Amino acid sequence: MNIFKRKALPFSALCAALAVASACEKQESPENGGGKSGPIIINESPAAIKGELIIKIKDSNVGTRAAGSSDDASAGTREVSEVLAQNGKFRLERLFPECGRFEARTHAEGLDTWYIASFDKTLETSDVVNQLKRCGSVESIEYSLPVMMSDAEGEGSPEIAPMALSASRKETFPFNESKVIQQMQWHYNNTGSIFGKVGLVGADADVWPAWKLCAGNPDVIVAVIDQGVKYDHEDLADNMWVNKGEIPGNGIDDDGNGYIDDVYGFNFVDNKGTIVTSSTLSHGTHVAGTIAAVNNNGIGVNGIAGGSGDHDGVRIMTLQTLGASENGSSGSGLGGIVRAMKYAADNGAVICQNSWGYNQKLSWNTWTRSSFSALRRAIDYFVKYAGVDENGEQTGPMKGGIVIFAAGNEAVNYQAFPAADKSVVSVASYSYTGDAAYYTNYGSWVDISAPGGDTYVDSNYGGVYSTSVKEDGTSGYEYMQGTSMACPHVSGACALAVSYYYGKDKKMGLTPDMLRSALLSSARPINANLSAPYVGNMGVGMLDTYQLLQYMNYLGEIPAQTVSAGQTKTLDLSEYFPSVKVLSYLVSDPDIVKASLAKGILTLEGVSSGETEVTVSDGNSMFKTIKVTVNK
Repeated sequence: MNIFKRKALPFSALCAALAVASACEKQESPENGGGKSGPIIINESPAAIKGELIIKIKDSNVGTRAAGSSDDASAGTREVSEVLAQNGKFRLERLFPECGRFEARTHAEGLDTWYIASFDKTLETSDVVNQLKRCGSVESIEYSLPVMMSDAEGEGSPEIAPMALSASRKETFPFNESKVIQQMQWHYNNTGSIFGKVGLVGADADVWPAWKLCAGNPDVIVAVIDQGVKYDHEDLADNMWVNKGEIPGNGIDDDGNGYIDDVYGFNFVDNKGTIVTSSTLSHGTHVAGTIAAVNNNGIGVNGIAGGSGDHDGVRIMTLQTLGASENGSSGSGLGGIVRAMKYAADNGAVICQNSWGYNQKLSWNTWTRSSFSALRRAIDYFVKYAGVDENGEQTGPMKGGIVIFAAGNEAVNYQAFPAADKSVVSVASYSYTGDAAYYTNYGSWVDISAPGGDTYVDSNYGGVYSTSVKEDGTSGYEYMQGTSMACPHVSGACALAVSYYYGKDKKMGLTPDMLRSALLSSARPINANLSAPYVGNMGVGMLDTYQLLQYMNYLGEIPAQTVSAGQTKTLDLSEYFPSVKVLSYLVSDPDIVKASLAKGILTLEGVSSGETEVTVSDGNSMFKTIKVTVNK
């Protein structure tokens, strides 16, 4: 799995990567399992972590077996244990630990039948898999993918498209960070001049005007699945999530969520509450700063949803999974990542930030078949259960969660998973000239683009400036570049949008689909700045944080309409869409009602009695359906 960043100053950089030699599952056959012949084998790879497998035990009674009853699973684990015991010492434990009040929904989703097996690392993993294939109680066996460092320097720079001016940037800065910092963080407000270098006005995330509407909300929690975040950083500490149910350092799972001493999150690399950071493990800290560095405190940098200096920023939950060491190894693997995603949902996060992915080309069919994968199930769990209590009631600022992934840094047009999965938001990267960054992946599967920097354009100030860790372990700041840096701009903007919608009155009802619609519909055009092959392959456009917040005011549904046959009725759509310039409509049954649209006014004409629907679109991702009843 690649950590999609590139450090600048100096330009030569390391990029943490999850190396997958072959992530393609084999087709179901008597030899490879699946169907009646045996378990499904997932992500078979010689590069997989030695001595570790993820196993799903069959449970034909999921949804009816009482939560906490382990009859079916126990029979399966006994069979698996007998096989593993043939090879010496082993450990078999639930992949998703018991989680107190959320155990019932864990059971309902069948996640209590997933196990992680640890065994002698000198054994060939494929030999152990072949032994486990004979277990009739096993539904699937998944290789655990490793985390490794790899050199991610790019080669060459694409031709720069002709520069042009976009919307002016004349907003005043609302906080007290220095003018130098304001210019260094061009990615929030690009005036077209970056320390004497010429950029594209508006090639940014358009954050400054958004801050006048909202600066954040501490009820909004963003899970950063990455390297650890320096929770005591001078510009992050006030915006770190703190688990109030946990007593630090007592070695007890005080809140019964399955994790010990998880005060700021959890270290899934070392399976402990202590978060580890350093100058070589600063990627997560950099990502977190873009989302929620503390604003208006007179030091450091700004975060998109970092608040106004009144302890009102969104909160960062640090979930350390990419803790690569100097030699590139990591102890997290797939097990840590899927645990982290479920942990995030169960502990209050509604936005899941992911600047990593597979560096392996996968076909859509292969990824779809990975619905058997623990990762796919963890993504689905987060989308469904984030912000929801054990009774299915919304308790957070959004009912459900949104998962955001970096598109990747291979500078190629292929589906990069998990980013290309339809249930997540994928983010490509552009520079301060408005051009596609030289390293960014691209393609029709990309959802949106955001500033990720490009140090080929400017080796000094072309990256994204954010929080970091100095060599002595203290608070620092630095430039990095990559889709890793573009991704948290989108996560931060979404966090700000949720904060704005939720507000001081704690307005309920926001869903991930509503947020996604507003995010993509509010994007600014990007294709005019691009050259081949990027045209049409960088998503719907540039992230626009200010416009996103404006769109949050128009998320309500259009009421059902009633009209008599032979009569007409008009509806002003400006009450339901931020702009009516490019609206279009589709009538499901024109034999019941006819429609026309002019200057934002929709006219409905009853034809014959019945019920039908009229769907109105803004041309991007905002669709609203009107139920129409025609009376005689």
